[in-house]
Amino acid sequence: MSDKKDKKEAVVELVAPEPAPNPRLGDVDRMALELAKSKRQTALAEAKTALAQNENAELAYKYVVLQLYMKYGLSERDAINENGEIIKDGAVQQPQSA
Repeated sequence: MSDKKDKKEAVVELVAPEPAPNPRLGDVDRMALELAKSKRQTALAEAKTALAQNENAELAYKYVVLQLYMKYGLSERDAINENGEIIKDGAVQQPQSA
Protein backbone atom coordinates (compact mmCIF):
# COMPACT_ATOMS: atom_id res chain seq x y z
CA MET A 1 0.00 0.00 0.00
CA SER A 2 2.89 2.27 0.43
CA ASP A 3 3.36 2.13 -3.35
CA LYS A 4 0.09 3.90 -3.85
CA LYS A 5 1.05 6.75 -1.56
CA ASP A 6 4.36 7.39 -3.30
CA LYS A 7 2.91 7.66 -6.77
CA LYS A 8 1.59 11.07 -7.72
CA GLU A 9 -0.73 11.46 -10.60
CA ALA A 10 0.29 13.95 -13.24
CA VAL A 11 -2.47 16.37 -14.23
CA VAL A 12 -2.31 17.72 -17.74
CA GLU A 13 -4.44 20.74 -18.57
CA LEU A 14 -5.69 20.94 -22.10
CA VAL A 15 -5.84 24.48 -23.42
CA ALA A 16 -7.92 25.17 -26.49
CA PRO A 17 -5.91 26.91 -29.17
CA GLU A 18 -6.83 30.54 -29.78
CA PRO A 19 -8.60 31.02 -33.10
CA ALA A 20 -6.53 32.72 -35.72
CA PRO A 21 -7.52 36.37 -36.17
CA ASN A 22 -9.55 37.17 -39.27
CA PRO A 23 -7.55 38.86 -41.99
CA ARG A 24 -8.14 42.62 -42.21
CA LEU A 25 -8.08 45.09 -45.05
CA GLY A 26 -5.18 47.44 -45.25
CA ASP A 27 -5.80 51.08 -44.42
CA VAL A 28 -5.70 52.20 -48.06
CA ASP A 29 -8.13 49.48 -49.14
CA ARG A 30 -10.49 50.23 -46.24
CA MET A 31 -10.47 53.93 -47.15
CA ALA A 32 -11.15 53.08 -50.80
CA LEU A 33 -14.13 50.97 -49.70
CA GLU A 34 -15.49 53.77 -47.50
CA LEU A 35 -15.10 56.25 -50.35
CA ALA A 36 -16.99 53.95 -52.71
CA LYS A 37 -19.80 53.58 -50.14
CA SER A 38 -19.99 57.36 -49.75
CA LYS A 39 -20.14 57.86 -53.51
CA ARG A 40 -22.93 55.29 -53.76
CA GLN A 41 -24.92 57.07 -51.04
CA THR A 42 -24.34 60.44 -52.71
CA ALA A 43 -25.50 59.10 -56.09
CA LEU A 44 -28.63 57.66 -54.49
CA ALA A 45 -29.40 60.96 -52.77
CA GLU A 46 -28.85 62.85 -56.03
CA ALA A 47 -31.15 60.43 -57.87
CA LYS A 48 -33.87 60.94 -55.26
CA THR A 49 -33.44 64.71 -55.55
CA ALA A 50 -33.65 64.54 -59.35
CA LEU A 51 -36.82 62.44 -59.14
CA ALA A 52 -38.40 64.93 -56.74
CA GLN A 53 -37.41 67.83 -59.02
CA ASN A 54 -38.90 66.02 -62.01
CA GLU A 55 -42.17 65.44 -60.16
CA ASN A 56 -42.21 69.08 -59.12
CA ALA A 57 -41.67 70.23 -62.71
CA GLU A 58 -44.43 67.90 -63.93
CA LEU A 59 -46.86 69.33 -61.39
CA ALA A 60 -45.89 72.89 -62.33
CA TYR A 61 -46.51 72.07 -66.02
CA LYS A 62 -49.93 70.59 -65.28
CA TYR A 63 -50.80 73.61 -63.17
CA VAL A 64 -49.94 76.00 -66.02
CA VAL A 65 -51.96 73.91 -68.48
CA LEU A 66 -54.92 73.97 -66.07
CA GLN A 67 -54.63 77.75 -65.72
CA LEU A 68 -54.60 78.14 -69.52
CA TYR A 69 -57.63 75.89 -69.92
CA MET A 70 -59.49 77.99 -67.35
CA LYS A 71 -58.35 81.31 -68.86
CA TYR A 72 -59.47 80.35 -72.38
CA GLY A 73 -62.58 78.46 -71.29
CA LEU A 74 -61.41 75.12 -72.67
CA SER A 75 -62.85 71.71 -71.80
CA GLU A 76 -61.30 68.25 -71.68
CA ARG A 77 -62.34 67.81 -75.32
CA ASP A 78 -60.11 70.72 -76.40
CA ALA A 79 -56.37 70.66 -76.99
CA ILE A 80 -53.44 73.06 -77.19
CA ASN A 81 -50.78 72.06 -79.72
CA GLU A 82 -47.04 72.71 -79.52
CA ASN A 83 -47.17 76.13 -81.21
CA GLY A 84 -49.98 77.37 -78.93
CA GLU A 85 -52.91 76.87 -81.27
CA ILE A 86 -56.18 75.96 -79.56
CA ILE A 87 -57.94 73.06 -81.23
CA LYS A 88 -61.60 72.79 -80.24
CA ASP A 89 -62.70 69.17 -79.84
CA GLY A 90 -59.18 68.09 -80.79
CA ALA A 91 -58.14 66.26 -77.65
CA VAL A 92 -57.35 62.56 -77.84
CA GLN A 93 -60.21 60.80 -76.16
CA GLN A 94 -59.44 58.16 -73.57
CA PRO A 95 -61.37 54.90 -74.10
CA GLN A 96 -64.05 54.51 -71.49
CA SER A 97 -64.11 51.28 -69.55
CA ALA A 98 -67.43 49.56 -68.99
